[in-house]
Amino acid sequence: MSFRLEEKLLVNKNKLFELIEWIIANEGYKIFPDRVVSSTYFDNKYLQSYIDSEEGIVPRKKIRVRSYSKEAHEQSNSTLEIKTSSVEGRYKISSKNFKLSTIMKNGIFDKSYGICKPSLRVTYNRMYFLIKNVRLTIDTNIRYQDVEKFSLHSISRVDQNVIVELKTSSLENLDYLMREFPFQRTRFSKYSNGINICKRNSSINNI
Repeated sequence: MSFRLEEKLLVNKNKLFELIEWIIANEGYKIFPDRVVSSTYFDNKYLQSYIDSEEGIVPRKKIRVRSYSKEAHEQSNSTLEIKTSSVEGRYKISSKNFKLSTIMKNGIFDKSYGICKPSLRVTYNRMYFLIKNVRLTIDTNIRYQDVEKFSLHSISRVDQNVIVELKTSSLENLDYLMREFPFQRTRFSKYSNGINICKRNSSINNI
């Protein structure tokens, strides 16, 4: 198991061009073609994963099915991911050994959260860069959908923000970029923001 250092930052959409110029000026470059990323997040009936994220509790988990290049999940393009945040850092366990149709219908059992069922779909466009040996991604056109009765029939809510993620195993390189990052920094979670926008805290108020 290898821990990685991460920072997820919110940047005003009007600063996107300026952000890309800053990356190029700091010898950053694209490492992959742009692609669509689509994730369905799972949570228990108390939305405990969401609450833990909002309160910054560690350890905490995010459980999701993630697909690349297509908005729709298909068995061939989907990966089950369990992302854990702990005192030591963050790590992710990924698997393709699961049955997509079964977990989308019946949910997933997690030792910490119990039965977790689909709660939110998040879809966005992602750009990939490398700068000072730190992977930097830029997410735009972020859309949220509330998942009701295990189907995706609700209206998509669009987030106007741009999300920047920095990932590395080097604390020195990450600290350097954080010092030099020329934009206002605000911590951000797509899952938490999507729950706040789509569910409007109704699920929590009804507990």
